[in-house]
Amino acid sequence: MKKQRILIVDDSPFVRRMISDWIKDQPDMEVIGIGKNGEEGARLAQELRPDLVTLDVEMPVMTGLEALPEIVGSGAKVLMVSSVTQAGATATLEALDHGAFDFVTKPNNATSLRFVECREETLEKIRASRYVRSSVRSTTVISAPRPKTKTDRVVLIASSTGGPSTLRTLWEGLPKGFPAPIVIVQHMPVGFTASLAKRLDAAGTVPCREAVNGDPLVPGQAYVAPGGCHLVLDSKLHLQTSDDEKIHGVKPAADFLFESGAKFLGSRALGVVLTGMGRDGASGALAIKKAGGTVIGEAECSCVIYGMPKAAKEIGAVDAEFKLEEIASAIVANLSGRVVRAS
Repeated sequence: MKKQRILIVDDSPFVRRMISDWIKDQPDMEVIGIGKNGEEGARLAQELRPDLVTLDVEMPVMTGLEALPEIVGSGAKVLMVSSVTQAGATATLEALDHGAFDFVTKPNNATSLRFVECREETLEKIRASRYVRSSVRSTTVISAPRPKTKTDRVVLIASSTGGPSTLRTLWEGLPKGFPAPIVIVQHMPVGFTASLAKRLDAAGTVPCREAVNGDPLVPGQAYVAPGGCHLVLDSKLHLQTSDDEKIHGVKPAADFLFESGAKFLGSRALGVVLTGMGRDGASGALAIKKAGGTVIGEAECSCVIYGMPKAAKEIGAVDAEFKLEEIASAIVANLSGRVVRAS
């Protein structure tokens, strides 16, 4: 397999050296250039034509966000490297809406547990970039009609790589007066999920916020699982946070949410598995289906990475797949009692 050619762009000497050392140890990757700010990064991306750029968010001269359009225009996949701050989270989510496929957060130092986790996560996402689809988004979102009936159903959503921009597109298609609660598990660290909820809240007519332990489900309200803990439903249909160990290497994990939905909602659960790498959500989706619920998957042609929906489909957990621009209408149709069928 051809080595991935990687350009590192970061104003921190520590981070540049750290990522460079990680990559140099890998037989399937090579560092072809290093930039110290966004301006250098944009120029080097055009000159060197890398396969992937690791791009710092906050830099002098030109920020990562400012350099992003030119770097994406070079044909490179972009992995954002962010600090764990509110400003970093906000800028990173904006970058994900404008062409970056994913992000990692910086460790504080070389001796922290986060350093080891960051190494594994960065290398995994660099390798996953080989399978990232570019320009898969439709410019036309099919807006769902306003439901005419009330429902006791609950929508449970799983998403990972490519999820923030995918969720934003989905939100634009959801109608005013959406009748069901929505609970989202997006693989993100602490701090980023609150920013994601705010962006979704501003993107459409369905209000969205980060979930809080003990939240009762309210029709028409969306909740994002907080980073760093799992989120489940209890017998009273309240949301409960959990500090259980990671599964599939992630926390929050959709399998926990889906399995609790299968247990306490049964046929009232509507699972939705969106873009993402790995297998999270697959076993939980199967539990929903076995309990009499319905599961919708995102079609391969619109996924940034067709991993999670594929895993769910392969074990027979998915009732129907839809392109992203069709999913809002498919959700509303299902809530209205109509059989979901892919077009």
